[in-house]
Amino acid sequence: MMEFDALYHERIDFKLMYIIAAFLGLISLCMMGLLIYHVTVAPIDNEPGLGWFFLIESLIMGAVAVLVLQFHTLDIILTYQGIVIKFGRVKKSIPWIDIESYQAITTGSILNSGGWKMGLGRNGWYATYTVIGKPRIALKLNTGRIRELLFSTANPQEVVIIIKKQTGKDESQ
Repeated sequence: MMEFDALYHERIDFKLMYIIAAFLGLISLCMMGLLIYHVTVAPIDNEPGLGWFFLIESLIMGAVAVLVLQFHTLDIILTYQGIVIKFGRVKKSIPWIDIESYQAITTGSILNSGGWKMGLGRNGWYATYTVIGKPRIALKLNTGRIRELLFSTANPQEVVIIIKKQTGKDESQ
């Protein structure tokens, strides 16, 4: 979808991902330091195979740090065709006609979780694209494998107004 036909565009920074990536990067550097010490100074516990463990652990933690860093922004784009949600490299498009009902969630314990998740719930498959501490919009979909979708937004009332205008449906309670 083209950027200029957007009714609404919002980008939320998920700052916790920077902290998690930095922590994982620090673990990776520590493992690399242990590998260098193990190879150049003295084998730790006289275990020559331990160097491979340090190398593999360093590479895994470094790769996970880079992967986590991919999820540092959440983009919400409302267009004339539907809703586009981008969280890192994960992207979901929902046409307006597929929305059965919707609801703004501005309070509750659900605001304490964040990230991209998929799972099987009571009503079928669900997906979440959320940032900790931000209000959410819950969508109930009438087609596709995913039947419930939850995404964060900084301006839930503005998003609800656009969804109501585009779908012609009132917010469910």
